[in-house]
Amino acid sequence: MHGSGSTTSPLRRAAYADVLPTKLVPPSVPPSFVTRPRLHDQLQDGTARALTVVSAGAGWGKTLATAHWATTGAAPGPVGWVSLDPADDEPSRFWTCVVAALRVAAPFPSDHPLTTLMPGLGGPDEGYRRVLSELATLPTTVVLVLDDFQLITDPVVFEQLGELLRHPIPALRLVISTRADPPIPLHRLRVAEELAEIRPRDLAFTDDEAAALLAAHKMPVVAADASSLVERTEGWPAGLRLAALFLRRPGAGHSVQDFAGADRAVATYLGEEVLASLPVEDQEFLLRTSVVERLSAELAAVLTGQQHCQRRLEDLEESNAFVIGLGAGRDWFRYHALLREMLQHRLRVAAPELVPELHGRAARWYAAHGQPLEALRHAADAEDWPLVGELFVTQAAPLLVSAERNLLGQLLARIPTDHQSSNADLAMCAAARLYLAGRFADMRPCLALASDLLAATAPRPHDGASRLALLVLSTVVARSDGDITALLAVTTQALDLLAELTAVVPAAEAYRAVALANHGTGLLWSGDVSGAQACLLDALVATDESGVEVTRVNVLSLLALTAAALGRPGDGSAYAARAIGVVQARGWAPLPQVATAYLAEAMIRLQRHELDDAETAIERGLVAGYCEPATRRALLLAGARLALSAGHVDDARDRLALARALGADSLTPPFLTRWLAITEAEVALASGRAAEASDRLAAALRDREPPYVQEQCLLARAALALGDARAADEVLRPLRHDPAGPDATDVPVWLLTALAADRLREDSRAVDALGRAVAAAGPDRIYRPFTAAGPEQLERMLQRLQELRPELSGTVDALLVLLGRGGPDNVASALADPLTDRELSVLQFLPTMMTNGEIAADLYVSVNTVKAHLKRIFLKLDVTSKRQAVQRARELGLLPGGPS
Repeated sequence: MHGSGSTTSPLRRAAYADVLPTKLVPPSVPPSFVTRPRLHDQLQDGTARALTVVSAGAGWGKTLATAHWATTGAAPGPVGWVSLDPADDEPSRFWTCVVAALRVAAPFPSDHPLTTLMPGLGGPDEGYRRVLSELATLPTTVVLVLDDFQLITDPVVFEQLGELLRHPIPALRLVISTRADPPIPLHRLRVAEELAEIRPRDLAFTDDEAAALLAAHKMPVVAADASSLVERTEGWPAGLRLAALFLRRPGAGHSVQDFAGADRAVATYLGEEVLASLPVEDQEFLLRTSVVERLSAELAAVLTGQQHCQRRLEDLEESNAFVIGLGAGRDWFRYHALLREMLQHRLRVAAPELVPELHGRAARWYAAHGQPLEALRHAADAEDWPLVGELFVTQAAPLLVSAERNLLGQLLARIPTDHQSSNADLAMCAAARLYLAGRFADMRPCLALASDLLAATAPRPHDGASRLALLVLSTVVARSDGDITALLAVTTQALDLLAELTAVVPAAEAYRAVALANHGTGLLWSGDVSGAQACLLDALVATDESGVEVTRVNVLSLLALTAAALGRPGDGSAYAARAIGVVQARGWAPLPQVATAYLAEAMIRLQRHELDDAETAIERGLVAGYCEPATRRALLLAGARLALSAGHVDDARDRLALARALGADSLTPPFLTRWLAITEAEVALASGRAAEASDRLAAALRDREPPYVQEQCLLARAALALGDARAADEVLRPLRHDPAGPDATDVPVWLLTALAADRLREDSRAVDALGRAVAAAGPDRIYRPFTAAGPEQLERMLQRLQELRPELSGTVDALLVLLGRGGPDNVASALADPLTDRELSVLQFLPTMMTNGEIAADLYVSVNTVKAHLKRIFLKLDVTSKRQAVQRARELGLLPGGPS
């Protein structure tokens, strides 16, 4: 989030979990600041240890002393700074601030994980675990200052911070500035000599320092008076600054002896010495602006109605140590905690009716400047619940699928329950809270109430946004029910509404991205794969423009599945890699939206007969896809097909039964229904029940037009298993075509054509068809149709093809190895320790010019994992270089291009 000068999309900023820049810079040191070398030395010495705690009550100068030291350049490395707020009292938000501060402090190399890490989504501990892991790779020593740490109360944050400090990271030095010691195991750090402590006795001014402070305030005093003030205030810095203001006031009776020091209430001094000495206009300015934590000139003008606010703020900073500029540009300011607390108390006493009005003004200013969460916070502080609802539907709803979802949930939780039944927007806020809790079925009554209230309420300017929010939230219920008809209906309505909207809705582009993504989902699961792909490509552009990155992950995952289903495994792998890459870089695993990418990856790995990698993809997808029934069932079906490929028919049958049972409580989408039927037919064929498979498919296809290629190919396989090659060839006839280039979907068609022609003693046609199948299989390594076909005749036919078409010998050798029959050298006996599926996957990349890092990205593993695989490949092949490995693999028929 940024100030008024930003032109970046507010939803893009929110989706990237931006932290207010003013939180990430130390406050400016006022001209009256007194440099104290002893404190400087203590802070400097503390950075030789894991943790420095600066602990003292309000007004002890903790922040300014630390800020001054941090900006001197004496620290052992870059200094990151976080000024904590109450909103940061939540684990994901806390670690988001930490990562943001580190990125500001120490610009990392572009490939360093901390440049993309964004805690906030995924498992409850995943963000912290990733932060912990990446902190261990810091390329240089970094000091991190956590100011106002007393605002953190979440026990999970304390537990995580304590764990970090149990095994200190050598390159990280923590400095915690707080009013009270945090409940972390400080005693262990003391024993280990990893703790430095700065307490009130260290922060207290000496006589000489007090004299210097008063001189800086243009109130020089003799040594005895300075000593007297130190005694009266006990060296308390805020008390000494108040004394300086007290002594500067004109008139009689303002001597050192008249200053009561610690005996008088702080609020009284602040009121008399800070407020009373200012013009009425300045007093009013301070009171009205105390409702916000940080203040810019433009925001101040909205709150006060005054002009020249920048000049007023700068004058207050120069004349008053309790107004502090933020950053070098001094575009933002904050008030000392003591001053702000006193001002807020006076405002509540003197003008309680003004407090909600001022918070409302702040809410609308933040909303106009693209900061929906700040806007919601002030609307809640104003207890203006209709405004909270309006801000939610017009700006904040898309943040439900962002890294800010937890913070949004906290703000929505402030809405009183009794207000939700009288306002459509607030009823949707209640539905949103249920969504965040994973209670999708319970959302239905809230959405029904919102619909009724919208119909019964007089028109409002933002009704379009309300209807959009209602439709988009309804997609959650439809998807959880597996009701694809309802999903397509509500997304169609949402897209039509977006096209008709004339009122400005800040979140419109984000709503469009989400609606397109859900519409593409509906088209895919309804069986319109090509239509889904076109819709999802539009959604991908919309996510680029709106920055809803979680929806982008969803779209990329769905595009991976559509590409795999359309027979374009290369495109599918690329989309899946992009989706999984975002989740891994952000530290969001497990994330439900990426489950479809793992499903696509499993399908592609199965087609390539890379069974270990397919199993890994299925396992990861099941972990991530816990809240999408259709995807979870599809992953179980992929597991059944995997079991068949491994020759485990009973396991395949069990997984198929589990997939059927999982859908008992929800509707089954058409695409999944056909997928179930296809898998059942495959299991029946593998079990020797070809007639049953044929009957099932024939009955199913009577009601489905057009039939899928997979369904027709299975019918042909069943006919071949029943000994009717002519019927198989007839089923395949409409599928055969002569495209400009081979396609993955052609492989089973031409393979089964070859098998049928061979049975019919049409040798020339059989060789031609098999050549087409092998040529189409080679580029993307589409091997599963060959391993699934299984008849003994295939080995003979492949060997014959190798003689007639030597240019195909590389792929033929690889197929013979997978079929367990080997090439001329019989790889099974040539290698005492055969290559695993994963090692074979890595081997396929060696003839290319790809680096280890690029191979790792394509396989979704680390570079170190690739290096480990290479080491084992070299050992098994008895070679010492990639070139030698490629040559040996070709000799063994493990790579295309070997001898015929």
